[in-house]
Amino acid sequence: MLAALATARTRERLGISSFARISLAAAALLLLVLVYLTVNAQETQTSYELNQLRQENAQLQAEQDQLRYQKARLETPALVDQAAASRGMTQADPSTYVQSKPVQVDLSRPIGPPRPSDEPRWQRILDLLFGGSGDARES
Repeated sequence: MLAALATARTRERLGISSFARISLAAAALLLLVLVYLTVNAQETQTSYELNQLRQENAQLQAEQDQLRYQKARLETPALVDQAAASRGMTQADPSTYVQSKPVQVDLSRPIGPPRPSDEPRWQRILDLLFGGSGDARES
């Protein structure tokens, strides 16, 4: 009862007639229907595009599979031999080997450069200049 009284007082203050209220409600309802139809149309368009892309993807997958099959078929040993023969190529004798010479390898010899001397550098320089013990040259 109190709510009805407040609504009646508000109506009197704002001066909104019943026709105006019905018109506002109809406009709001129309706006909601238009929003719903717009969203629904966009959803339908997106669904159509998605189906189109799926069909294109399936077509491209089938084309890729066909190309892989053709590639595998063209790379068979028989076709490679036939293509080589048509270009004048011949297969080498499989029993021909390159002759090699024996190589002497000293496995006890250390790998890499010789180990540097433990003597101080100044002592090695003096030995080189004055012909000292010669240990620096032997290392």
